[in-house]
Amino acid sequence: MSIFKRSERAPEPVKVAWAAQQAEAELIADILRQEGIPSLIKRNKGFDVPDFLAAGARDIFVPASAADRAREILADLQSGQEEELPGS
Repeated sequence: MSIFKRSERAPEPVKVAWAAQQAEAELIADILRQEGIPSLIKRNKGFDVPDFLAAGARDIFVPASAADRAREILADLQSGQEEELPGS
């Protein structure tokens, strides 16, 4: 049974990030999974063309109950990258 299975009682998964292509989306999803947050990758609606294969934007979803924590993790990663940039 998937945690993303929809029912009348369960809230919809929440989009917490997007990625430019499949490899980036997998990296983000893996980071969240390592923190114990299940994640789901879906093609962005504008890029739902099978011929694109790994190209095209992806959306990353998590259970609504984990959305705030997932956003915190991703924000910490983003701020960490900005600190490592030369001239920062």
